[in-house]
Amino acid sequence: MKAPIIVSVIGFLGITGYCMPKSTHEVVYKEIEVPVEVKEYIMVPYEVPVIIEVPQLYIEEPVLVRPKLREGAPVDWDRVMMDGIKYFEGYKSKKYYCCAGVATIGYGCTDKTIVNKGSLSKASAQRILSEEIKNVRDRVRRAVTVDLTHNQLNALTSFTFNCGMTNLNNLITGKDRLNSGNYKSIEKILPMYRKAGGKVREGLERRRAWELRLWNGEANLSY
Repeated sequence: MKAPIIVSVIGFLGITGYCMPKSTHEVVYKEIEVPVEVKEYIMVPYEVPVIIEVPQLYIEEPVLVRPKLREGAPVDWDRVMMDGIKYFEGYKSKKYYCCAGVATIGYGCTDKTIVNKGSLSKASAQRILSEEIKNVRDRVRRAVTVDLTHNQLNALTSFTFNCGMTNLNNLITGKDRLNSGNYKSIEKILPMYRKAGGKVREGLERRRAWELRLWNGEANLSY
C-alpha cells in the first residue's frame, strides 16, 4: 500500500490588461495547468497535472465614442448686407450732397420727398433704409434671370442701391455676362464701378471689394 501523497500547489495568477472599471463586471473562470512535484517513498519525483481555477476580471474592449461636432451657425446674410450698407453710406441727420452731387439724407436716401424734410432721425433713417433695400432686392430678382444664392442676391442688392438699376443692367446683361450664365463676369466687371463725379473714389473701391467678398460667400467681412 502506498503512503499518503502530499501535494503542494503553486498557483500562477493570470493578470489581464486593465482599463477604467465599469459599474458592473463578470467573473470568468479560466482553467490553466500548473505542474507540481509528487514524491513517493521510493524517492522518484514525477510531475502530475493539477487543474486549478483562477478568477479573471472580464472587461469589454473600450468603445470609442466620437464627439458630435457642432455645425457652424448659419450666416445671417441680410444682417451682413445691412451692416455693410450702413457702414459705407454712413448716417447723416441733415441733408447733404454726395460726391456725385446728389442731395442725400440718412443712410444714402435720395428720395426728394424725404430729403426735402431737411432732417431725419436715426431710427427713421434705419426704417427707410430697410424699406428701400426690400424694394431694390425685388427689382434685382426680376432683372437677374439666373439662379442666385442668398449672399449673391444681397451683393447685387448693395451694388444696385449704390449705383442704380441702369448700372445693374449693364453689369448683368450682354454676351458672356451674368444673365448669359457667366457668373465669373461679376468678379471682373463689378470692381470697375469705382468712380463718382468723374474720379476714382477710394470709398467706392472698398465698397466694391466688400460686395465682391459678399458675392463669394465670405461671412467675416472687413470694410
